[in-house]
Amino acid sequence: MASSTIGWMALIMVIEVLILGGSNQVSGHEECGNLVGLGVLFGCLNFIEKDKPKVAPSAECCRALKSIGMKCTCKLITKEIEQTISMEKLVYVAGACCQPLPQGTQCGSYKVPPVA
Repeated sequence: MASSTIGWMALIMVIEVLILGGSNQVSGHEECGNLVGLGVLFGCLNFIEKDKPKVAPSAECCRALKSIGMKCTCKLITKEIEQTISMEKLVYVAGACCQPLPQGTQCGSYKVPPVA
């Protein structure tokens, strides 16, 4: 329980640093709207936590994912964020919300595997 709280505090701190860092761009010259891609993480936290069961995402989570998209979200995910969330669950949630990540997509340091 305590390690989960510490993990979430770390995730929030990383996100705050990214947001307060003031950059509107990610690698390359692609706009990510003031790092709104991280909004997917906030809107879907209950569905991508490592220590929670894999469950279907809520309509609210899917709305956040569809409005923000996964392209910027994947580019903004750091190793620190990956220590707190389940990348497999994030890929599952994207698919369940009709926004699947294609095989081979790089999302943070995670590469989406072939469908089994």
